Amino acid sequence: MEDCTINVDMIRANVNKNNFNRHFLTGLLLAFMSICAQPLHALEFECEANGDKRFIRMELPGISHLCEVTVTYLNNERKVMWYADHDSLFCSDKTAELTEKYQSKWGFQCTQWPDHDGIDQLNDRQRAIVDAELKQVIAEGEQQDKPFMVEGLKVAASNPGVNQQSAGDTSLLVLQFFLHEPDTSVTRDITHIISDKGGRYDRLSRLDSLANYVDPNEGYIVNSALISSVTDNGAMEVITVLDAETPNDSSTPNEGCYGNQTLTQHTDGKLIARTPHRFVCVGNDAG
Repeated sequence: MEDCTINVDMIRANVNKNNFNRHFLTGLLLAFMSICAQPLHALEFECEANGDKRFIRMELPGISHLCEVTVTYLNNERKVMWYADHDSLFCSDKTAELTEKYQSKWGFQCTQWPDHDGIDQLNDRQRAIVDAELKQVIAEGEQQDKPFMVEGLKVAASNPGVNQQSAGDTSLLVLQFFLHEPDTSVTRDITHIISDKGGRYDRLSRLDSLANYVDPNEGYIVNSALISSVTDNGAMEVITVLDAETPNDSSTPNEGCYGNQTLTQHTDGKLIARTPHRFVCVGNDAG
């Protein structure tokens, strides 16, 4: 993995395959983003003044709405300041507006956190597609015999932020949704691959459990996989977390294994490998 560094303390603190809830998801995404630095685009801020620290976030999905703008205090009290059920751009605008008020009116210093879901790198049309697909998955979860909730998502686009496309141009949008069945330990993810032609978009495929499409490595199990990027020709980089099949009984145990692989869509709608699955184990040798 070229030009990448691993924040071992953050990964050690956050990666736990038995704790795949909203807080773990955020930690896992941040851990992945610490592996390969990304531009600061996310609307998530840490604001501090005279020892008073608060976190301002645009949450997509929200707990009760499509999106929610929240302030979380040091005592973990969480307040919803605004919400929207149709257009998540409203929440993005309100998050930026609230952060500016904290700084200009109330004297806080706010630091923007790294983008952990890719949402705020998208243009308005791409955001509308994300909103539509997210609402469809939320509705699907509510209608199941065993209902599920969408606890988070990760987005990658082949041309993020580009508002105008030339006639005939097609871009790709990959949406990974993280699902949880309430009151159970059942979690999973689904991934939608979207072809956007500007005037219309089509869902090319829906994939269950992205980790199932990553090439296994002898002696290891792919625990989690996260979409990282996608190109116009369909090359999708996936970042992975691996577990050893058997415990390491050496005096220097693994602290976790992390890797990546580039996949592409086959004609049958499934994914095939374009590069080997390469990984590194903290405290051990790379694979």
